[in-house]
Amino acid sequence: LRQVRGGASREQLRRRLEPFFAEYDVLLTPALARRSPKSEPWHERGWLRNIMANTNYSPLTPPWNLTGWPAMSIPFGTLPSGAPCAVQLVGRPGTEADLLALAERIETLRPWRRTAPLD
Repeated sequence: LRQVRGGASREQLRRRLEPFFAEYDVLLTPALARRSPKSEPWHERGWLRNIMANTNYSPLTPPWNLTGWPAMSIPFGTLPSGAPCAVQLVGRPGTEADLLALAERIETLRPWRRTAPLD
C-alpha cells in the first residue's frame, strides 16, 4: 500500500483486487486489528508516528480508501472486556446500496447498543 501514490498504481491495486469480487459479493474483515492506541496529545507527535500508529491500529481499511471502493464499518458486539468491536464490509464499485442493506440485516440480527454501559 505504501507504493500506491498515483493513478497508475491505484489502478494496479484495483486490478489485483478485482478477482476476489468476481467470485464474492462482499468482503468481511475486522474493522480494527487491535485495541485503540494509548490516549495522548497526538498533535504533539510527529506526522509519521501518527500514521504508523493508525496503520497498526487499522491496517484493513486503507486499501479501500485508496481504491475508492465502497466500504463501511459497523458495530458487531463487544469484547469480553465490554469494549465495543466492529466489522468492515467491502463491496465492488457501485454496491453501496447492497452494503447498506447488509448492514441493516446484521443490525436486525445483532441489535447495536445505543448507549455505553453504566459500569
